[in-house]
Amino acid sequence: MAFLITRDFITGKHEEGYGAGVQGPRTARPSILTRLTAGEGEPFRMLDDDGYVYYHGRFLDDSDAEAYVGEAEFQPLDCYGTPNAGAVTIQYRDPATGAWTAL
Repeated sequence: MAFLITRDFITGKHEEGYGAGVQGPRTARPSILTRLTAGEGEPFRMLDDDGYVYYHGRFLDDSDAEAYVGEAEFQPLDCYGTPNAGAVTIQYRDPATGAWTAL
């Protein structure tokens, strides 16, 4: 399993060099990171406790991923959103409706 931050709304910068382009976790396999970079993965966004969007990204979970303590879908929040910016909520986009749903 791995994640890729695609947009950083805190800095207003959406190009690499800020939050955009961050990949994780450190143990993620290169093959999964390559797939994320190519556009695969489930879209997510992370928000603060006031509902402001901090980051957009993509998450990809495969059955051979390393063990992760906790629910896999929270990994971007646990590994990056909360420690880096204090984000407290992660939402995934429903592919059928396009609506964001909090976990």
